[in-house]
Amino acid sequence: MTLARVKGMKKRPHPAPPTLPLPRDMRGSVLVEAAVALPLLIALLLGIWVYGSWFMTAHSLQQAANDAARAAVAGLNATERQALSRQSVTASTAALPLRGDRPIGVNSIENGGYFTVTLDYDLSSDPLFASAFIPVPSRTLERSAVIRIDAR
Repeated sequence: MTLARVKGMKKRPHPAPPTLPLPRDMRGSVLVEAAVALPLLIALLLGIWVYGSWFMTAHSLQQAANDAARAAVAGLNATERQALSRQSVTASTAALPLRGDRPIGVNSIENGGYFTVTLDYDLSSDPLFASAFIPVPSRTLERSAVIRIDAR
């Protein structure tokens, strides 16, 4: 038994909250929802495109550095290794998804039985990565690969 019945009182229903008379015309609601959701969707898709392109460029540059280091294994001295690594980067540039005519910086160092190839690529003049609306991790990509040349 409820407490109200025990005391002999009838249970009163709660009054309904007051409602304001709102218009029932829904013709513009889809347009308002689209005006709110569409800019967010466009920003999300643009971010996916920019970051996907950045990661693809970074991965392709790393692959070019790896190929240049592998090509340098065939060299007998430091001069041959540097020339082979530069030739490999030049050959792989056509396959890279890089836009524009900006050159790829190739640096190679031989130190302590290891040969390091470092590639630099500047993205600041690319219109896709130059926008301030979507920031990218770095405007300059630097990737390197190391091989062992001394069989101690």
